[in-house]
Amino acid sequence: MPSSNTHYTDVLVIGAGPSGLMVAQALGRLGVQVKVVERREVGALYGHADGLQPRTLEIWRSYGMGDEIISKGAAVNAIVTYASTPDGTSLVRSEPTHNVVVQTRYPFELGVAINDIEGTLRSAVEGVGVSIEHETIPTSIEVLNGEYPVKVVVKRLRDTQSSSLSIQSQATSTICAKYVIGADGAYSWVRRNLGIPMEGDQTEYVWGVSDVLVETDFPDIRFKSVVQASAGTVIIIPRENDKLRLYVQLSKDDIPILSSDICNNSASSLPEYEAVVLGRATKCLHPYSIEYTKVFWTTIFSIGQRVASQFSYEDRVFIMGDACHTHSPKAAQGANASMGDAHNLAWKLAYVLRGWAKPSLLDTYEEERRKFAQDLIAFDKEISDAINKGSAADYQRMLHKQNIFTSGVGISYAHSPLTQLSKSNSAASNLRCGERLPPCPLVRLADWQPADIQDACPSDGLLKLYVFPGDIKHDAIRERLSEFSTSLEVSSGARGIVHERIRVYTVLNGDRRHAHWKEVPEYLANFTWKWSFIPPVPKLTAGNVYNDFGISALPTSHGAAVLVRPDGYISIIGELNKETATHIVEFVYSL
Repeated sequence: MPSSNTHYTDVLVIGAGPSGLMVAQALGRLGVQVKVVERREVGALYGHADGLQPRTLEIWRSYGMGDEIISKGAAVNAIVTYASTPDGTSLVRSEPTHNVVVQTRYPFELGVAINDIEGTLRSAVEGVGVSIEHETIPTSIEVLNGEYPVKVVVKRLRDTQSSSLSIQSQATSTICAKYVIGADGAYSWVRRNLGIPMEGDQTEYVWGVSDVLVETDFPDIRFKSVVQASAGTVIIIPRENDKLRLYVQLSKDDIPILSSDICNNSASSLPEYEAVVLGRATKCLHPYSIEYTKVFWTTIFSIGQRVASQFSYEDRVFIMGDACHTHSPKAAQGANASMGDAHNLAWKLAYVLRGWAKPSLLDTYEEERRKFAQDLIAFDKEISDAINKGSAADYQRMLHKQNIFTSGVGISYAHSPLTQLSKSNSAASNLRCGERLPPCPLVRLADWQPADIQDACPSDGLLKLYVFPGDIKHDAIRERLSEFSTSLEVSSGARGIVHERIRVYTVLNGDRRHAHWKEVPEYLANFTWKWSFIPPVPKLTAGNVYNDFGISALPTSHGAAVLVRPDGYISIIGELNKETATHIVEFVYSL
């Protein structure tokens, strides 16, 4: 093949769904050279994930995209259930409750169209200079040797000289990459061509899904509503612009001709499915009436609950999203899990490519995310049984019981090599190594600008070190902070790890009127006014970070130092002393 048809890149991403776009924009922000190829044409409709969980919204905000996506969606704040009366002629409404019951910055799910999710991500991808080659498929993949060891041959589906879509087009080229990411969905070409099997089972349940506008006298169309009637179950999810997403429980009798095909595919779509799905939804909502004024999309599916046997191949090819885990949509985890994979892997690839970490860092992607995927499948089986075999109330109770998991805020990497458990975790007794840094309000000392501690943890590729000394008006605390600063500087030494790879934030306690950022040691402040904060509430009550994180503010206490990974998860918690300073620097140097 002519050399002009051979291209070189740091990372090739195959697939431009939510996970592929998320990882591409994240890598692009970190200065990694990225190419993206996607089979679909721009704007083509497909899998239709539509719910973003609180933790996913935190991640989007860390990339500067949170406000934009929230403005495009509908907040799902409450959930209500309906159950059939004993005679099956009517429905009984339960008492509504909050949909998200754990403490989070975003106490709601966001119902939002897949084209808005992908459109926002696509703009971010283009904004960091990464291009997407649509209507392009891979035809072969090899892992060889050399600087760019992964060789992928790709083919354009559309002839550039015509508008016809044809797999016979001769426009082929070769992409040589240092790493390849397969984000190409449940039928992943990458996974299948590398011989990676999926492990698990196919569900016996068949569901329909439809996006609609309606006229109805059903009173709770702007709540998440779970209706379990004698005719079956329907789940109503509010969406943007008065749209609704309907999940409708079906039986194989509803689709006798196509049952076997549906049970062997993750998603099927034919026009005639509309009458089946919406007809069943109408029966489930009786005695309420419903008229479908516009139908955007309808499909019928049966999802396998499966996890790939491995998430990487020869340490050079990685799979993510539906390519490595599939499950039902009833817990609204699909796109969230996929983008969580991307958020986890991006910074690790960037560190290895920069020379900031050894290639072994990439092993933690599979160690962390495959464990999460297995936990997700176990939960999906529970939630599927609750809705298919139990009552609507059982489903609601299960969602609330597991809300720490479904919201994403409880995801933990406690088992990871990147989590440095120590006896001094009690320095911040309400924080846990391996969990995400929770939100908490702060005020910047230099200008009294309100902030949240998560806003001081953007996805910029740097680790974050939060230093909590207490009130430095006390001599003992001021001396301890100075000693910690000196130890950190000495440990970093000529290697310059601190400030190059770690952003340090100092969070004092006390009354902002009696504190000044200039009182923070210059090395910790990095000679700038930007990185010193104080709680907005001086007293140790809710809203004070010392209270909320379980850090003692007494002059006799040892303070706390908390090291957070670039993806927002805590690696180290320690007391403010020389040993912790040395441990932090050595940990970063050892990556």
